[in-house]
Amino acid sequence: MNPQVLLLGQLTIDDTVPAEPGPWQRKLGGNALYSLAGAKLWCDPDALGVVARVPADLPFDIFAILENAGVSTRGLTVVQQNALVEWITYEEDGNRQSFPRNPELRDPSADLVTLQRRYLTHIETISASHHDIPSDWLPAEAIHLAPQVAERHSPSCVALSSQTKHLSVDPSPHYSRGRSAIDIRALLRGATAFLPSQAEIEHLGIGLTDWLEPVRALRSAGFSEVLLKRGALGSLLSFGDTTEIQVLPAATALPRDLTGAGDAFSGAYAASRSMGKTPEEATARATVAAAMIIECFGAEEALQLKPQDARARLNTHLNGQNVR
Repeated sequence: MNPQVLLLGQLTIDDTVPAEPGPWQRKLGGNALYSLAGAKLWCDPDALGVVARVPADLPFDIFAILENAGVSTRGLTVVQQNALVEWITYEEDGNRQSFPRNPELRDPSADLVTLQRRYLTHIETISASHHDIPSDWLPAEAIHLAPQVAERHSPSCVALSSQTKHLSVDPSPHYSRGRSAIDIRALLRGATAFLPSQAEIEHLGIGLTDWLEPVRALRSAGFSEVLLKRGALGSLLSFGDTTEIQVLPAATALPRDLTGAGDAFSGAYAASRSMGKTPEEATARATVAAAMIIECFGAEEALQLKPQDARARLNTHLNGQNVR
């Protein structure tokens, strides 16, 4: 059968530098794969479709990796562009920074504006477009857009809003920072669920302590579901006809690598909503997925996580709550 949950994103090479002294490690990364890893914990692999562009020099066999995970490779398109290679450096408190390693993206002779333009152009080239979706995969029950540049998200929202019941977007800070809630909504016209992290929308709040205000602003702007991801602090959820904002806890985890947590959260949320789960139920499953992903190292390991373990973790996380 054709997949009913489509995940659009990108593939990258992640060179990870640990907080404690030790060797850095190269791994396959990218929000497309981490979204898939989260979704795969709650949804059969053959119901999932990854739509991504494969850089010609990617030193990992992504086709074999997806086949081993039981996921179709028909949504992959090889492009004649170098893979994005990023240093990801961690601090002891869990904070991280990323820096492109590609020579053309860190050219010391170029000014910052030029480097930023090159970086965004590079990301756009390796990011999936709605045109990359196999035509017979549409319509789909749910479609999730992982972080990409505005030139990808905006037209994809317009084109796909009529092709699915649930269209979720995890924004990129490159276009969300500095924009008003109304402007963000206008840019993502057609999206039903907006799933930002704090860094993407903190400018909408009153200082850094009132995180309810950005959620209120985004709901008022027209998003029917807003789910603000706050890492270890849990999440804020608001949806439907009510203005209520629910404060939901994070799941217990023993972190090894925080990369991909937000993407796994979003992929799990989209998959759960496609299965008819309520936003609260989907958030609980997304929370567990994020906790499990940060206990892995790299996307390949994350794709090996077991759904039965996720169900056990969900029962522990709920701890008697009426969410099943």
